[in-house]
Amino acid sequence: MDASTFDLNTLTLVVTIMGSTLTIVILMYRQFNHLDKKFEELSTRVGTVEKTIAPIDARFDGIDARFDGIDTRFDKLEARFDAMGRDVSDARERLARIEGHLMGPGSLAPGASPAPADGLDDDHRQAG
Repeated sequence: MDASTFDLNTLTLVVTIMGSTLTIVILMYRQFNHLDKKFEELSTRVGTVEKTIAPIDARFDGIDARFDGIDTRFDKLEARFDAMGRDVSDARERLARIEGHLMGPGSLAPGASPAPADGLDDDHRQAG
């Protein structure tokens, strides 16, 4: 480009291009500022939500602790029921042995079995 071809039309075109470029840059700057404001608003909202959720989360932690205590109590109760079941089973076995001796052969109780057949010794009768 020499000075002879740099006329008014070319100058107008250059000024127009520079003005458009400057306008685009200013619009982009405004959009970035607007976007930054939106991010700040969003950050503020997220902070508010976190503050709202924190007490609820603490409540759930308390509930979890209570459930853990209840689970422990149920485990202890289950162990006691198991022990009681074993005790009842032992008592049933003992009662059956006592009834066997009371109602066994040669007993004087009413409805007792007759005397044992010949050939059975006393040790065999007691073991049954």
